[in-house]
Amino acid sequence: MIESVIGKTSECRKSRIPAKLDWWQSTTGAILAGFIVFHMMFTSTILAGPAAFDWVVKQSEGAFLFGEAVPVVTLFVTLFIFVVFVGHAFLAMRKFPATYRQILVFWQHRKMMKHADTSLWVVQYVTGFALFFLGGAHLIVILSSYDSINAATAATRFTQGGMGLFYLILLVMMVAHASVGVYRLVIKWVSFDQSTPQARRVAVAQVKRTVLGVFMGLGLIAFLADLAYIQYGKSLAENSAHLISFESK
Repeated sequence: MIESVIGKTSECRKSRIPAKLDWWQSTTGAILAGFIVFHMMFTSTILAGPAAFDWVVKQSEGAFLFGEAVPVVTLFVTLFIFVVFVGHAFLAMRKFPATYRQILVFWQHRKMMKHADTSLWVVQYVTGFALFFLGGAHLIVILSSYDSINAATAATRFTQGGMGLFYLILLVMMVAHASVGVYRLVIKWVSFDQSTPQARRVAVAQVKRTVLGVFMGLGLIAFLADLAYIQYGKSLAENSAHLISFESK
């Protein structure tokens, strides 16, 4: 624990533990970013209709392999993502300002440097903190209802108890955090062998635009999908109310 904080062993030699923890943070972040991309594409199939979403759910639960859906597949995948999610959160917390003084120093540094990537780190810090609670709550909901995932239940969640707003906020936090995270991963682990510093800055700027553009595009599609869930949930509620009214007569 001490080595991971100060970066030195008890013999005052440079420790490899911070580098290893950094590698694991990057790895878990890459896994979660990939999952987020898949998740947005998966949930956005509602735009093709409830039947399309239900078909995709069945296929993702192994219907193409077993001949029928096996909901326990969703359980195992969600458990794996939950473990990666918690692990990534605790690894990332190592770099968060822990005291008021550290926060003050960081903000002064940001104001003085006026560095775009430092500002992006602030976005990642804030959205990461929010996602620890929002994303954790969403994963727990999926774990508790893994065997009843379909368009109707998903749409009903959006229209009950203000959950539509919850999912819209979750989407914004998720897209912002993942896009900045992927950009930082590329900058950190990909070598830019450019002839001049200016050429490297141009390449880095292109990576930033590409990554942010891709996630903003996926986020827009996912936003339209959230609106489709809300609309479908409202129609289900109206049909249910009409049916109850008809039966009462």
